[in-house]
Amino acid sequence: MIRNIKVIFWVFILGLYGCIEPKETPPSTKINPKILAIGNSITWHPPAPEIGWKGSWGMAASSVEKDYFSVLKSLVKSKKPEADLKSENVFPFERGFTSFDFSFYEHLRDFNPDILIIRFGENIAEAEINGNELAESIKLFVDYLANGRKMEVIVSTTFWYSEKVNQQLVLVAQTNNWELVNLTDLSSKEENMAIGLFANESVARHPGDLGMERIAKRIFETLKNFI
Repeated sequence: MIRNIKVIFWVFILGLYGCIEPKETPPSTKINPKILAIGNSITWHPPAPEIGWKGSWGMAASSVEKDYFSVLKSLVKSKKPEADLKSENVFPFERGFTSFDFSFYEHLRDFNPDILIIRFGENIAEAEINGNELAESIKLFVDYLANGRKMEVIVSTTFWYSEKVNQQLVLVAQTNNWELVNLTDLSSKEENMAIGLFANESVARHPGDLGMERIAKRIFETLKNFI
């Protein structure tokens, strides 16, 4: 009950943030925008038979076409066929954000993205967050990927409830005038997870096909304004 109340509270707070100072975004005139999505296992996870995961796509979608990034890519291509989309699991940043060597992701910087989607945070323990260190590290990461170029940024909240992580994600979005997409309320309904489809609970609590689709559609509602 307490957890549900907290989730409802955050949905309310994030809803208020979304209503404050709406950002008017003129349509992009770029013919072939480059879109980079950085994330974690929800974006992509290699086979891990020890936990019952056999796929090589977003955990725990039933197939590669059903994970959030593939669904998002299809939505983007339906509007902008020439768009170039790339995704990467940046779990190492989540686990070491306080002293991360960004050159590890030089290949992502060299992709020269026009739009960056930040969809991570679930692997960051609240006990590891001191002050605004996470928000500051995310800003440094974005600056590295932008490499001095103009780049639109979309940030999502975590899928599973994490108060301190979400506070940092909201802060970095608000401070830098980036777009914010709320996803946390999705985990309050088991229909959005793969419960019962995997024996391993950590896998099963990942978004299933419906959750993946809803994540993609929410992000696309914001992303489409830039393409």
